[in-house]
Amino acid sequence: MSRGVGYRLVAGPQFDLDYRRIDAAARKNPSGPAAALRRQVLRTILALASGKSDGHHALSYAPGQGDLRDCVTAYIRSDPQRPADYRLVFREIASERPGELARRELLAVQPRRGRTNVYVQVCARLARHPQDRQPGLNRFDEGNDPNKQTELDAKRAIAHAWSGQQPLRAARPLVVGAPPGSAPAMTTTRMHGSVRGRPGPTGWPERNR
Repeated sequence: MSRGVGYRLVAGPQFDLDYRRIDAAARKNPSGPAAALRRQVLRTILALASGKSDGHHALSYAPGQGDLRDCVTAYIRSDPQRPADYRLVFREIASERPGELARRELLAVQPRRGRTNVYVQVCARLARHPQDRQPGLNRFDEGNDPNKQTELDAKRAIAHAWSGQQPLRAARPLVVGAPPGSAPAMTTTRMHGSVRGRPGPTGWPERNR
């Protein structure tokens, strides 16, 4: 684990939409399973930000589905007594400037099972064709290891050393936290220009109704 190191989180509008769906369901029934899922998603994000968690395992190339060798998945249990039913996919990225925190780009939070295919979905968000093997990601093969944590550590070092590993253009800094005694919340800050509309649950503007 990279406990105590700390990371700067960034996320784009598609990750925001994933979270909006969970948040909307949780607001309808604050004591229901969707609210429990929202709490676990926020706790997972907090753990990734603090370095308490490095995710569950590194992803790979899946023929016909896409190349995610630079990505990591973290499992989420909406019910701690049952197997993980959601996953959060992210990428390790070096700091923007020397002396700053390294970054973690949150790409998707989706159910583990069902019609959603995490490879196809995340590759679409990264503008990668599901049939293509990305030549630039061959460097991550050097980090392959049967031990999950060793592999995560090695691939994080590779990502931090590669200048080509950059967040999506639409990604914005993400802040997750809460005052003492209150539930965690998530907000994004604007990187460039202004955005019209009322902010949604993660700081992005609400869509017109």
